[in-house]
Amino acid sequence: MQDRLKPRQRCWHGKEIDADPFALPAHVAIPAQSMGRRLLGFIRFVTISRTGVEIADSSPVLGCFEWQAPLRAYAGIALRTARRGRDDLRSVVLIEMVHGQEPARSIVLHASFDGADVAARWRSWSNVLGLPLLIETKTGGLETAERRLGSVKLDSPQPHAGANPLTLRRPMTFGATGRPGVWTQRLSVGSRPHLY
Repeated sequence: MQDRLKPRQRCWHGKEIDADPFALPAHVAIPAQSMGRRLLGFIRFVTISRTGVEIADSSPVLGCFEWQAPLRAYAGIALRTARRGRDDLRSVVLIEMVHGQEPARSIVLHASFDGADVAARWRSWSNVLGLPLLIETKTGGLETAERRLGSVKLDSPQPHAGANPLTLRRPMTFGATGRPGVWTQRLSVGSRPHLY
């Protein structure tokens, strides 16, 4: 009964992908993930710019299907996990640009077998494209990883540390010989003594 309640874990069929968010327009070739599209030889070719994406779903059997989408059509940059296959329990870490309305139009930007620097890539894609960070929950859903008000990131207020009382205090001892000399007139005159 509990196996039915567990979400079906996603499988990744393909190699590692590492698109550079700092070299826009970025070009990504993503292999098809569903069995039917893999049998037809579909490969998704994506060009990502700061204004939107251009996608060409190409198949040697059915031809090429091209479409475009603006960045505002995407809900955010998601950090997800998948397995390498149904029988292979090794995990793959995915960074995906999640479409707001149609999940089939989501774009995998990064696929890593070891997870090295995946958090930096995830945040970099979010900063460059101006999309919120999303993270996958245990049930397979997505939730925001940080609070935002538009493009401004919100955080809990930090207490003010106040001024350090030692920053305005000048040393009371001077001397070049190693023996400190105490200058009591400094407090009344308010000027630095002529020792150095």
